Amino acid sequence: MTPLLGGDTASVGPLALADYDGDGTLDLFVGARIYPGLYPLSPSSHLYHNRDGRLVLDSANDHLFYELGMISAAVFSDIDGDGDQDLIVTLEWGAIHIFLNDHGRFRAAEFPGLSDVNSRWNGLATGDLDGDGRLDIVATSWGRNLDYHASTSDPLLLYTGYFSGRGRPDALLAQRDPRIGAPAPLESFDRLVLALPGLTQRIPTFSAYADANIDQVLGPAAKRAVRLGATTLDHIVFLNRGDRFEAHSLPAEAQLAPAFYAGVADFNGDGKEDVFLSENFVATDIATPRYDAGRSLLLLGDGAGGFEAVPGQRSGLLVYGEQRGAAYADFDGDGRLDLVVSENGAPTRLFKNRGATPGLRVRVIGPAGNPTGIGTQMRLRYGGGEAAGPVREIQAGSGYWSENGAVQVLGRASEATALWVRWPGGGTQEFALARGQREIAVHAPK
Repeated sequence: MTPLLGGDTASVGPLALADYDGDGTLDLFVGARIYPGLYPLSPSSHLYHNRDGRLVLDSANDHLFYELGMISAAVFSDIDGDGDQDLIVTLEWGAIHIFLNDHGRFRAAEFPGLSDVNSRWNGLATGDLDGDGRLDIVATSWGRNLDYHASTSDPLLLYTGYFSGRGRPDALLAQRDPRIGAPAPLESFDRLVLALPGLTQRIPTFSAYADANIDQVLGPAAKRAVRLGATTLDHIVFLNRGDRFEAHSLPAEAQLAPAFYAGVADFNGDGKEDVFLSENFVATDIATPRYDAGRSLLLLGDGAGGFEAVPGQRSGLLVYGEQRGAAYADFDGDGRLDLVVSENGAPTRLFKNRGATPGLRVRVIGPAGNPTGIGTQMRLRYGGGEAAGPVREIQAGSGYWSENGAVQVLGRASEATALWVRWPGGGTQEFALARGQREIAVHAPK
């Protein structure tokens, strides 16, 4: 449990590590998920310095995360390419937040095309999906195979407050009813009557309920209600254009089920970054069927930000259960990225990659406080050095409450001549590659 202001506690959500202050040791972000029994109140998350092996609250930055919201995923990633590790978090019922790092001091930044997109976000990953040298963002949500929808013009709304008088917050979904021209509850009248004593004094009949807006249903409590919203439920890739992002929904096949983990890497070894998604959610209410139309999904990238969904019978990735965290790593050292996928109430699955073209294995040897080089970025150079492959970044905490392997495998579009590396802090180096070289170890500068 994470201690919060006033002695309250919130359940711990995602964790992320990076040397964000440049002292050679890994620091920690602890995302707060929910207050138990008090959904959807907004808990506070925390940032901790590493001081000689002890984690100390970062008082200079911690105020940025006070009552930030229900964190569903977090990752440190150098999104602006300046050598400092920035922090990206997703909220359930909120936006994707980017905190830009300037030598250990963070500031909240807003980007057109990203900051105004609200959803019930689940997972988060970064990667260079269009090969331009900037890290893009993949965010997972609940997809389109639901009883309700969300759009900018017609957002899905969540009203929360103390409506029932039971001493804990209540939550009620609503959306604009075009017939009455105002937001109205999505819950049926007979079920809502059981939850809200006194409702029949304001709304006595089914007919009256059909014509009632949310303010009429909630009565005096409506004035004190907090309204949250989602403008999309799609799984989305946000292409990084430097000062803004371009939002593109993942293919229709990806929208058939809720998704959680997103992993960005070159799974087929063609020199272009791909995306893997873990899927499904079965703990629905009695009246709602299980959201289990997914089997996990591999999306092959075209190198320009577009994707092709690969059927499970072709990819070999067939997981019918309720998938959550996952991770990629070349566990057998053959130059192909393998996948491990966890499931609720079922065995964890390990998938050995047999079909990819083997790539270049890159092992970073960092300082004692960051031995695997968390925060290091790399890309392949081709020919005279002007052409380059997509950027890959070593991260600790990504996808959905998961951590991918530190040894990277870079797919090759053709014969690579050099490996470009940007170290945490911004310094760069290039390492020459021999023809057909399969593995390289690089040491961080002292």
